[in-house]
Amino acid sequence: MTPLPPDLTTRLAEAANAPEGLHSVEALADLWLADHREDRGDPDEMAWSDLCVFELDAHPEELFAFCLRAIRKAENPWQVGLIAAGPLEELIASHGAAIIDRLEEAARRSARIRFALTGIWQGETAPEVWARIEAARIGAMETGFDAGGPLPPA
Repeated sequence: MTPLPPDLTTRLAEAANAPEGLHSVEALADLWLADHREDRGDPDEMAWSDLCVFELDAHPEELFAFCLRAIRKAENPWQVGLIAAGPLEELIASHGAAIIDRLEEAARRSARIRFALTGIWQGETAPEVWARIEAARIGAMETGFDAGGPLPPA
């Protein structure tokens, strides 16, 4: 388990109405996935779990663990696409240099991680980090998220 820092647990409860007892990244990922089983159609209405994930932005290690867990446990391409275009893309843009080695290793080991990487855009990502992302996902682009490919096994 990846524990959430106590100050972050308090902030999640106060700022995002997280349920009591939310003390691990894994629990947050599982609850986030439950909140996002399908497209609810109203992007302006955010779930409490989305607010929690926004709070993780200042905690790159916890955000990285959240992304990996959520991608691994996702039930459908929709969930992976939300993670890819949201928290994973933000993590790479904000903290790419710090996590790129581990992300490349995860992509080498997992077709599902490569699939997720096909759903991100460069945005604010540093060019040298982006080049490594493109190399890590190159073999998955034809059947990846944007191509409408199936979700690879976890």
